Amino acid sequence: MPDNEKNTNLPEDGSPKEPISYASPMKRIWAWVGVAYMVIIVFLMTYMYAKGVYLNNIASLMVIPALGGVAASSVCVWRTGGRHDAAHAAGLAAILLACAALIILGLVNGIPALISNFGG
Repeated sequence: MPDNEKNTNLPEDGSPKEPISYASPMKRIWAWVGVAYMVIIVFLMTYMYAKGVYLNNIASLMVIPALGGVAASSVCVWRTGGRHDAAHAAGLAAILLACAALIILGLVNGIPALISNFGG
C-alpha cells in the first residue's frame, strides 16, 4: 500500500473503532459440540481409509455429543435466564435427567457395537 493512502478502517492511533465482542456462551457450547463431531468424523474417515471398511452400528455413540450440548444449553439458559421458579427448575431437571439417561443408554449400546467392529 502506498504511503500516501490511509487505512480508513482505523483511527489515527491505530486502535479498532468498535470493541471486540466475544461469542455468547450458547454459541461456544455448540461450537464445542461441532468440534467433537469433527474429531469423530476425522477418526471415522481415517479408520475407513486405513482399513477399507466402515465402522457399523455406532449411531448411538454419534448422538452423545448432541445430547451433551442440549444438557449444557439448558443449564446455560437456566443460568442466564431471569426466572428461577420451581416450574423452570423442574423442567431443567427433567431435561438433564433425560439427557443423562440417553447418554448412558447410548454408551451401553454403542461401546459393545464399536468393539464388535474390531473383532471383539
